[in-house]
Amino acid sequence: MKQIETGVGAAPRRLVQRWCAATLLVTALGVSSAADAQLKVRYPIVDYREFEIEPFADTTFDKPKSGLSNNQRYTIEYGFGPLPNWFVEVGHELTAPNGENIIYDATEVESYLQLTPTGKYFGDLAMFAEYEHPLHQGDPKHFMFGPLAQTEFGEIAGISALHTLNLLFTRTVGNNRTDATEFDPRWQSRLLVNPLFQPGFEYYGQIDEILNPGTPAQQQHRIGPVLVGVNNFAPYGKLKYEFGYLFGLTDATPSGTVRWRLEFEIPF
Repeated sequence: MKQIETGVGAAPRRLVQRWCAATLLVTALGVSSAADAQLKVRYPIVDYREFEIEPFADTTFDKPKSGLSNNQRYTIEYGFGPLPNWFVEVGHELTAPNGENIIYDATEVESYLQLTPTGKYFGDLAMFAEYEHPLHQGDPKHFMFGPLAQTEFGEIAGISALHTLNLLFTRTVGNNRTDATEFDPRWQSRLLVNPLFQPGFEYYGQIDEILNPGTPAQQQHRIGPVLVGVNNFAPYGKLKYEFGYLFGLTDATPSGTVRWRLEFEIPF
């Protein structure tokens, strides 16, 4: 994920308004599980002097009475990069567990701190932190943190591959908190065929208590294909997309999960 070149003028107000309207339309059309961790691979490259609107969602599929089917979650985040190595986002999450009515679930604040200059070393590294404040007072607050890494190596038929790793940990505080430390590893690899078409695969894990992980059947593990791309509308910004299907690998994981992600990037 390369940075947008700076020095480009801000997008016209009318274009920004249209993009915001398009984002709201997406939220109305697609919604997506809340008790589980978000299905999103985060990238360590900070987009300096850029404003982003990012909706993403996931929906699960399984046997009708399993309790694992039709869990929906939708998140929309607004972010900007005020410094070359720091990016911050604010978001809100809506959920519909097991096909129930959609409700507003939580507000979140995220921070990315890029630790290495882009492309200078073998890989790029950042630290990620998130605070999630639930809507309902009886629910615990969540803190997520961990490293993000990305590197480009290996070739298939002369096409380079980009690999991204997230190692994220979650703790709870406040009402109904627990002493558990949740571990959420994530991996994405994709071929850099061209900016519009980058096929690959990704993996998501969720271990509710890293010190007492239980058997693999009690953990959540997903893997599946993903398609990533970006369209440049310079000087007005970029539109990125991701679409993936994840297969459940354990009894605790839904048999299938569809996830999508859009990102409108506007330089300022």
